[in-house]
Amino acid sequence: LVLEDIEALSHQVQSRLLKAINAQGDPSETRIIAICNLQEQGKTCEDVLRPDLYYRLASLRIELPPLRTRGEDILTLFTRYADQFAEEYGCDSPSVTAQEAAQLLQAPWPGNVRQLINVAERAVLQSRRGNGTIASLLMAEGDDDRPVMTTEGKPLKEYVEAFERMLIDNTMRRHRGSIASVMEELCLPRRTLNEKMAKYGLTRADYIG
Repeated sequence: LVLEDIEALSHQVQSRLLKAINAQGDPSETRIIAICNLQEQGKTCEDVLRPDLYYRLASLRIELPPLRTRGEDILTLFTRYADQFAEEYGCDSPSVTAQEAAQLLQAPWPGNVRQLINVAERAVLQSRRGNGTIASLLMAEGDDDRPVMTTEGKPLKEYVEAFERMLIDNTMRRHRGSIASVMEELCLPRRTLNEKMAKYGLTRADYIG
């Protein structure tokens, strides 16, 4: 049983949920995953739930950092979802420039992965029509009273490395692990390509087949 936005439950519903949990004959028969999306500053899920319910649900806690703090994961996820949507719509996946990669990394992503999935799908549709930019999508996603780019600065090296990894990963997948084709497209000698793949944890075997 997955309970999303558990923090939104009224005290009455919390009481009924706790009663139902306690009434189980065998607790192992039902596994409950409670998802708390509380983002108000200074508040946690523990603050808004009944203590008895909170401690029944919090036997195992997994904390996921917001997408905006996850560095190159943003580009990796964007690429994967864009590829999925491109296959679904029968078109090529949109190419991402260095500037657009930096914009994706700097976006605040208040909607986290769900928002990223939405942007990836819209980027594919834009690419198929042959117009629009990722920057325009990010601006459309933002409210008028919220900055489009986050103020959490990162060293230039992080942006460069994240984009470099994404570029090699994309090229390897398009060429299905053909080292020669990747070397030719990226104008890299084999030794340099091997060193960068090792640096970013990329393995040729993952792209074959």
